[in-house]
Amino acid sequence: SDIRGFTTISEALSPEELGLLLNRYMTPMTNIVFEFGGTLDKYYGDGMMVFFGDPVPYADHAERAVRMALEMRGKLPELQKQWFMRQQERLNIGIGIRTGYVTVGNIGSPARLDYTVIGNNVNLASRLADTAAPGQILITERTMVQIQEVVQAREHGELTVEGSPRPVRIYEVLGTRLPLPNL
Repeated sequence: SDIRGFTTISEALSPEELGLLLNRYMTPMTNIVFEFGGTLDKYYGDGMMVFFGDPVPYADHAERAVRMALEMRGKLPELQKQWFMRQQERLNIGIGIRTGYVTVGNIGSPARLDYTVIGNNVNLASRLADTAAPGQILITERTMVQIQEVVQAREHGELTVEGSPRPVRIYEVLGTRLPLPNL
């Protein structure tokens, strides 16, 4: 996920206010990640990278990721009320989700290792998050196939990613088909 309009917001705040805002945003969002069994890979500026399936494997990893994203998006109005921002500075996020195999493990050097994921599927999820409009959750066709009974979505077109042999079909998640049971 990635905050939309973060540059505009950051220019209007002092460094202390900006740090406080990010912490007030990241705390509930991180709690949501853990609620759905996600692994928080890292915060990067105003974004966060999450993955599912390692160290705990889930057969329903795609559903968990999408449910997490819907919960994050649903949390935003509550957070927006706390910050009393002008409409053009309204805190919003874009989220991208890709289902696929990645390389996961401790990567880096003996001086500093990060438990992280890398690979084309990670890059594509990041591109989806960058492409998503405010409040939008974009998923790939591979994810859609696994969750089509659970969510309402509409086709969003195709995305061509560097290093990929063909465009990837993208869907926008609109909501759930039925109230979802607790995980």
